[in-house]
Amino acid sequence: MPSTEEDNRRKTPTNESEDDLRSLCNLELELTEYFDRSDSRTYHELYPGAEMINYDFTAERQNIYSTNLIESIAHLIKGCLGAGLLGMHEAFKYGGLWTSLAVTLIIGYIITYCMIMLVSSAQIMYGRLRVPRLSYPDLAEVAVATGPFNLSRRASKIFRYSVNVFLFLHFNGTCCIFEIMIAQTLKKVLESVSSSEFSISQYILMITLPLVSLCMIRSLKYLAPFSLVADLFIGICVIATVYYSITAASSLSDLPAWNDVQGFFRLMGICIFSINGIGVTLPVENNMRKPKYFKTVLLWAMPIVILFNAAIGFFGYWAWGKECKSPFTIHMPSNTASNLMQSFLAITLAVTFAVHFWIPFRIIWRNLSRRHKSKKGIWERMYRCVHVLVLSGLCVALPDMMTWMTFIGNVFTAFLLFIFPAFIEIMVMWREPRRRKFRLLFMKNICIISLGTVLCGGAFYYA
Repeated sequence: MPSTEEDNRRKTPTNESEDDLRSLCNLELELTEYFDRSDSRTYHELYPGAEMINYDFTAERQNIYSTNLIESIAHLIKGCLGAGLLGMHEAFKYGGLWTSLAVTLIIGYIITYCMIMLVSSAQIMYGRLRVPRLSYPDLAEVAVATGPFNLSRRASKIFRYSVNVFLFLHFNGTCCIFEIMIAQTLKKVLESVSSSEFSISQYILMITLPLVSLCMIRSLKYLAPFSLVADLFIGICVIATVYYSITAASSLSDLPAWNDVQGFFRLMGICIFSINGIGVTLPVENNMRKPKYFKTVLLWAMPIVILFNAAIGFFGYWAWGKECKSPFTIHMPSNTASNLMQSFLAITLAVTFAVHFWIPFRIIWRNLSRRHKSKKGIWERMYRCVHVLVLSGLCVALPDMMTWMTFIGNVFTAFLLFIFPAFIEIMVMWREPRRRKFRLLFMKNICIISLGTVLCGGAFYYA
């Protein structure tokens, strides 16, 4: 039987700092109890039928700040719509108009399915391990640890760390995209009101100090309200730019339906990066008041996300054709209202940068903090500063925002969105009694893993 202290660890609500450290707690206790229930003959003799008792993970969650259905839909939309939205019109330029529109709709459907697949696997594991929630790395670890092969079970920690590494790289790349986007927006505004001309790398260096200052904020709760305002303002900018694009639209017959294979892979990477919400999928589900309705949340949120991306890409490419540049707002006319809007957009993007920066920094700080027993606040701020400087250096070395989107979408996001969830579902469903159904699931997941592998290969081949 678990001790009282272990029971309290499972059931007692924790504050924000403890939540940050929760994923550091290993799941050895839960895994040991799971194997005892599954493999021990003595357990089944003493507690006949105990394994059939359904574990109600919803009732076990003790979160006074849980979200309802509408709030969860809003959080998911907010998590999916980001920097990629402002570059979708350029993605359509690479793929061709009608090819890009079809790819956006098809990839949007596949992404939605993979998000459902990840959450379904997590909810099965809640019942098996008797835990109320799991993060993405947690799920990756326990799926392999309870899988069918002893060799793979030994690699469960490696799989967990792999997911963490790809999350870390994905969100760092996203921060680089935001920083380049801020620099390009400021460049457009300042050059329209003055005769000064600086390179994009110089603008990146100019905004580094303000970004370092923003990233000194150590608690996400102080950034969240500003993030909401930023998202609303980005929405206003998108509506304004779509209006301008419609007024500037020319004949559709002048635009190619297909370009080439290299352009197709670039389109795929940007499209996946723009629609992807795998990083927020389990956090949203873990905080839902009724998590069993998460599929409903996806079926409402994802069509909106897909529609926004398709509309921006279609109308933007229709209006500016081969002249498409990112971010989308750079095509707005150079007048006072437009310059003010773009200036505020740069500020809101900086806040969004700080929110996204919080995720990869937390991953490394969990490990670095163990080395510093005293003055942790000072050390944390120093590491935050160094982290932002490294990101700025990467942006100066490669200031092409679309190259970042293509590579992140086709490599890091492909692993997180296609390869890892499909592999997790295979590990989770291996005990499925209906063998025919499992064979179909296996073949389907092999196809999804193959898609992710092809995207990765294409990204490196056409880089």
